[in-house]
Formats: sequence, structure tokens, C-alpha cells
Amino acid sequence: MRFRSAAFPVFLALLAHDGMAQPQTLLWVWDRPQLFSALPEGAGVAYLHATVQLSGERSRTSWRQWPLRIAPGATTVVPVVHVSLDNLAPSPVNDAQQEAIAAAIEHAAKHGNRSGWVQLDFEARRSQREAYVALLRRLQPVRAGGVRLSATALASWCMSDAWLPAGLLDETVPMYFRMGAESARIRQRLDATGAATVPACRDAAGLMLGEAWPVLGSVKRRYVFHAGAWKNEDFEQLGNRDSHK
Repeated sequence: MRFRSAAFPVFLALLAHDGMAQPQTLLWVWDRPQLFSALPEGAGVAYLHATVQLSGERSRTSWRQWPLRIAPGATTVVPVVHVSLDNLAPSPVNDAQQEAIAAAIEHAAKHGNRSGWVQLDFEARRSQREAYVALLRRLQPVRAGGVRLSATALASWCMSDAWLPAGLLDETVPMYFRMGAESARIRQRLDATGAATVPACRDAAGLMLGEAWPVLGSVKRRYVFHAGAWKNEDFEQLGNRDSHK
């Protein structure tokens, strides 16, 4: 996913009660003003908490710029740490850069988070895969401390190009939208089987409002992306698109 961010503290008006069941649907929220005066019953929010920008061997962390206000009803609020890559200055994701990403994850786990979850959004390039795995191993003490780690994944990583080691994440979220040239093949596979090839990718799905959703059989949580700001009328569309259940 593509996010913009700059330094500004996030304000979470969280009035929901702890201990409620996990929602089926979480709404991905960009860094823009967003007021949820009401949410579908049981829905949650996964909001951009920080962006770590990598350029060559440098890194820069910026925090959410715009306030996020959430009225009662959000049983889960998940902070997201996005890793942004510079196309003109490829990054090795070196030790210092991994530490910057890990620090942002730890900050997200401690601030503005009542769900016990943090999500990493990092579309690692093929040359960065070894470093990505090293990053996940670096984050295991965070998990040992009780934080559950979710990560988005290109749909291909969960199908024909599986490479993520098992056991380093609590949730893998394949993004079944904007899949480019592989879209037709991946959708054909999902239509035939109703599930990703990789078992670790079957419990969650990343979807986009306004784009066709694949038929999925065993998804426990769906994250829904909106190209703009969420509006109350968007929730009716969500209610009408439960074909994966």
C-alpha cells in the first residue's frame, strides 16, 4: 500500500470496550483526517501509525500527521508501520535500517494500540528478502512480549512465489487488489480453490473497495482498503460484499 505521512501525534478517541471478539472487517486508513462517527457492528480500524522511508543506506521515520477519531464500536484498532522505498536509490535494508523499522514497530505497540496487534506493511523487493527475514527475526522479542505481529504480503508471495518462512508472523495478509499482470492467474486460482496456496495466508485477506473481490472460503479477518477517506455510505457496500464468507 502507498501512504504519505509526516510528524504529528495521532489522537485516538477510543471508547470501545476491551475484551470483545475480534472483528471480521478492519478498515485500512491512510494518513488523512478521518472521523468515524459510527462503524459497522464489530468492525475495526487499521490505521497508519508511522512510515519508515528507506533511501540507499539512509532511513527516516515520520509519524502520522492527521488526527484519527474513532467512535464506539471499533473492537480492534491496529497501528500500521509502512516501509517506503526509494526507486532511485535502492536500499539494502541494512542493520541500521532494520533497527529503525523495529523501533517504529515497538513504538506502535506501546502508543495508540489497544488490540495487541501491530501490522508491518513492507513490499520487499526480491533483493531485500534476506534482510526482510532478518527483520522479522529481530521482531521476535516483541512477539514474546505479547504483541501479535501482522504483515501485508503481495498476493504472489502467497501463491506461486512463496518465500516467507513459517512461524515468524501471527498473521499474513495477502493483498488481493492492484495485482497487475498476475491478477487473472491469481483470481483463477482463488476461484478454483477458494484459498491461497500458502496455508499461513489463508486466515486474512486484503481487499479494496471498488475492485472485484475474489471468492475466499476460510478468511477470518478482511482488511479493506479505500483510495480516499471512508464515508458512512461506504459501509453499505461492505455489507453487500460478503462473497468470501
